Amino acid sequence: MTVKINAAGGLFRGYSMSGFCGNEAVASTPLPGRAKCDQLTLSKQVLTAIQARNKIRELEQAEKDACSSPEVQMFNSTKKAVKILKICSKIAARIQAGDNVPLKDLQYLMKNNPLAYKMAMASRKPKKDPKECESVVPKERLGEGQSDGDTGGRASSDGEGSFGISSAGGFSGGSGAGTGGA
Repeated sequence: MTVKINAAGGLFRGYSMSGFCGNEAVASTPLPGRAKCDQLTLSKQVLTAIQARNKIRELEQAEKDACSSPEVQMFNSTKKAVKILKICSKIAARIQAGDNVPLKDLQYLMKNNPLAYKMAMASRKPKKDPKECESVVPKERLGEGQSDGDTGGRASSDGEGSFGISSAGGFSGGSGAGTGGA
């Protein structure tokens, strides 16, 4: 008895199967060429899907590599530094003009550009009627640096209201009237 059965359970054409009675019958699949065609089409579709998935993975990996390249990191850090410098220069210009600058802005300037803070305080011009300035510090910066003791008040850029804490722990007023010791 000679039998060849394909994966679908059908018999291939041209092969005979002898029955129990000894009669030989020729059995064939209804569409023998169709099974090969369907299988080939399915294989091509699977191959195309796998290639598309691999291409997507390659593109994602290339994007990750591009974002982590030294050039991109340098560009991002330079961009951030320029943004901080622009904010600091706006704050320093307001101080030099003699306007009242928010305390958060003064703290931002002291933290990010102490030299510009010193120069702005040294070269400020007192005004009779100083302008109340709005904060130029970005909102996300306000939330990061705010502590429980901060009230978010304004600091005057005239000699009376502005002060700093020296490294020795004493206070230095803008007019020079206050000293840290007594």
